[in-house]
Formats: sequence, C-alpha cells, structure tokens
Amino acid sequence: MIDLQTEDIRILERDELISAVIEKHERMIADYSSEYDTLKSTSGELDTEIIDLKKRIDENSEKTGVDEEKKNIYGNNACRELDKLDLPTMEYDKIKSGITSLMSSKNSDTVDERKTVYDSLLSDIEKISEKDTKPLLSEIESTFKAYQDENAARESVISDKALLEKKQGEVQENKRVDWLEKRIKSHQDSLEYWKGMK
Repeated sequence: MIDLQTEDIRILERDELISAVIEKHERMIADYSSEYDTLKSTSGELDTEIIDLKKRIDENSEKTGVDEEKKNIYGNNACRELDKLDLPTMEYDKIKSGITSLMSSKNSDTVDERKTVYDSLLSDIEKISEKDTKPLLSEIESTFKAYQDENAARESVISDKALLEKKQGEVQENKRVDWLEKRIKSHQDSLEYWKGMK
C-alpha cells in the first residue's frame, strides 16, 4: 500500500493564481530574451562575415586571373629576351624549358617546386658570359613574382571558400533565433492577457 504523505494543500485565490502565471511568463520572456539577444548578435556577425568572405573570394578570384595574365606576359617577354641572346642550342633549350615551366598553368605544382625552377634558371643564366642578361633576369623575376601572387590569391580563395561553407553551416544552426522570437512573442501575448485579467 502506498503511503502518501499529505501536506497542507492550499487553493490559490484568483489574484494569486494570476500573479503566479504573470511571474512565470515574465521569467520565460527574460530567459528567452537573454538567449535571443546573444544568438541575434552572433547571427548579425555571421551575416557580416559571410558578406566579407564572398567579397574577398570575388576579389581574389579576379586577382588570380590578373596575376596569371601578368605571369604569361612576363614569361613571353623573357622568351623574347632569351631569343636576343643568341645562345647555343643546348643552353637556349634548357633556359626556355625553365621559363615555360615557370609560366605553367598547372595548379598542382607547389611553391617550392616553382622556386626550384626559378633558382635553376637564375643559376643557368648566371653561367652565361659576355651577354647582357639583365633584361632576361628582370623578366624572369617578374614572372616568378606574378606566379607567387597568383598562387597566394588562389590559396586565399580555397581557404575562404572552406570558411564560407563553415559559416553558412553556422547560419543554418542558428535557426533557433526564429524559434526564440516566436516563443518570446507568445509569452508576451500571454502576459498581456493575464495582466488584463487582474
């Protein structure tokens, strides 16, 4: 047999009951509003971050194309300067091959691999005597610099796209803001009703 301890049970008066209900709605509004304000602030920051990321991706995508074009222009200028030097075929072919590699559109090459090609070119050109190689060296240096800029912009695009995807996922998770907004409104409406009953 279950022994229920009985305590004094008191029936609330109408005004006490209404006051308790009002207190409950006020507490719920305060709790939900606190969370809502925090999430809403985060949501606004996320929106700003996403806009900034999209802008940066567009800028760096455009920069990648411009830098690739510069790389090709400087590389072609380097080939023209090489032609002017009238080198023996073996030296000419080796340097021309290096310039072509430096201009390559392959994105799979690492910066270190391109740097090796660049350093090798400088070393090969340094061995050329009795010729003015400064214009050639200048164009090769510009080609490599344009490659570095292009690669940095491309890496930035890849990194920013991954971050954008993450931030967009956070926005989806932040849908609780909408739910909280509805709950706050519902409790405010109830609060107004019960205050009117006093």
